[in-house]
Amino acid sequence: MKKNVTLLVFSFVLSSFFSQTQLDNPGFENWENAGTSSDEPTDWSSIKTSDDPTLSGFAPVVWAQSSDAHSGNYSLEMTNVSTFGVVANGTVTNGRIHADFDPSLGYVFTDQTDDTWNQSFTDSPDSLVGWYKYNPSGNDKGKVEAILHTNDAQIPENGTAGNWVGRARADFTSNVSNWTRFSVPFNYYNSTTPSYILLVLTSGDSTIAVNGSQLLLDDLELIYLPTSLNEIDSPIKCWFSNNILHTGINPSLNSYSLNVYDISGKLVFNEQVRSFQSKEFYLDFSKGIYLVNLRSETQNQTLKIIVQ
Repeated sequence: MKKNVTLLVFSFVLSSFFSQTQLDNPGFENWENAGTSSDEPTDWSSIKTSDDPTLSGFAPVVWAQSSDAHSGNYSLEMTNVSTFGVVANGTVTNGRIHADFDPSLGYVFTDQTDDTWNQSFTDSPDSLVGWYKYNPSGNDKGKVEAILHTNDAQIPENGTAGNWVGRARADFTSNVSNWTRFSVPFNYYNSTTPSYILLVLTSGDSTIAVNGSQLLLDDLELIYLPTSLNEIDSPIKCWFSNNILHTGINPSLNSYSLNVYDISGKLVFNEQVRSFQSKEFYLDFSKGIYLVNLRSETQNQTLKIIVQ
């Protein structure tokens, strides 16, 4: 019975961690016919579903469902296409595209009036990660950009920067033929709780995109800083950086046990620590999420860590 209770508590702890919000359809596994000449990834949109139906009808298809995936069955493929004397940037967003014949007047935006064109979001992630392949033409540059914001927001900001809470951006500039992981931090401008998250994914460099550049993206993920499950003023301190687990202990405690579990609940490391002030543990684990539990006779501290 005790073992069953332990597993139940562990499951509850994991559910608390995974309640932190992720992007909708981040692996581009789900696709839908949005009334265009080509399916769009569910919860994402293209220039073919912009806010100007007339221009959308003339716009080229600059995205595709690719079977070249980092995981699962599909990834998102974006390609710059030359049409009517200009290069249409391969662009997909979880908001909506405002289209214009003059590329300098185009932007993506969060439409607060229609859930089809926005993703509500109130968390504070530490970073944005994902996997990509890139084949640029000339000196072109692709990107992934995410904005946490309140009220109206656009990318480029067009006077809406006052509503931005945080921003993360990855730029891709060189040829990458194998699936490669990227990771970029969120830089926060204030402590306001955001209302939405707006992303734009492009295979080219804004208004100077080069014809033929191609970007594949898969498995986007928001990473959150490890969060203690117990009171902040616990005598046992623990933090994780560069795959090193740092622990400290109040002199009032003489010893404690350190246990590390993988997400299935399996114990993968344990050590009994006695009579010390601080210590470092080099965790040579496979990439993934783990729970660290430090327990003394009177204290119990649990921490989530992400080995990358």
